[in-house]
Amino acid sequence: MADYKMEDILALAKMAATRAGKFVADARTKNFVDRQTGKAKNAFQTKSNSTDVVTETDQKSEEMITGLIKKHYPHHKIIGEESSTEGYELTDAPTWIIDPIDGTTNFLHGFPFTCVLVSFAFKKEVVVAVMRDAIHKETIYATKGGGCFMDSPGYTGRVKTSGCEEIKKAYVTVDAGYGRSDKEILRFHTRCRELLRRKAQGLRVVGSCGLNMAYVACGRIDGYVEENCPKIWDFAPGSLMVTEAGGFVGDPHGGPLDLMGRSVMAAATKPLFETLGTCVKDAVKHMKQLSKL
Repeated sequence: MADYKMEDILALAKMAATRAGKFVADARTKNFVDRQTGKAKNAFQTKSNSTDVVTETDQKSEEMITGLIKKHYPHHKIIGEESSTEGYELTDAPTWIIDPIDGTTNFLHGFPFTCVLVSFAFKKEVVVAVMRDAIHKETIYATKGGGCFMDSPGYTGRVKTSGCEEIKKAYVTVDAGYGRSDKEILRFHTRCRELLRRKAQGLRVVGSCGLNMAYVACGRIDGYVEENCPKIWDFAPGSLMVTEAGGFVGDPHGGPLDLMGRSVMAAATKPLFETLGTCVKDAVKHMKQLSKL
């Protein structure tokens, strides 16, 4: 890649995610204590609507990460969730993609499932990805062609997807996203309905796209579907992790994943990926039928 090495990019991504992750975990602990002792909650603002929130911790975490990147690679582009509110563009240039807290609503409420996401793209392709879950002291990372790995208290080494092929044996995660209109509620309902009709073994809402995809990569989750909500900083890292771990990633409505899109689907195997796609298609049909009533 140009005049820099993949291992250097990975090392910086891991350093940035780890430092920001500790900051986020410490802030979460303080926020919890403040709530229990009657002090003010961690301040937050809303973005697109009341369910799309951003905290001061998000902003400081992103500043911490971008500061490190600019110190080492001042000419690289950066797409950060909190600094890209006016829009963003993915070009062929070396580009860092940052989500300073993935699962902000979880963070805000003290639910211990959030992470920091840092990835690097070159020529519009994700080639380095890091997910840091400081609460559980776990890092999952991948490089293009180099595999997917985990560093955690219980395991350190290469990871792979579960290999699950049947929906009846699958543990699947979904998310309602930010939409609360009747149409968005119906969309979420029909997707869940199709998964349950096919007797998915488990259906869960984690509240973090980054964790969902990292968990598919390491075999904790078999499949994940989310539409009309996540953005590049949410699923860019996971797209590389899942594929490097042997899984499949794409658009829920067919075709490859669009990094500039708003939907993502991931699965441990091709057969399960195809089944999830069928669930989405049937849900669309059911939604159209209901709209005619």
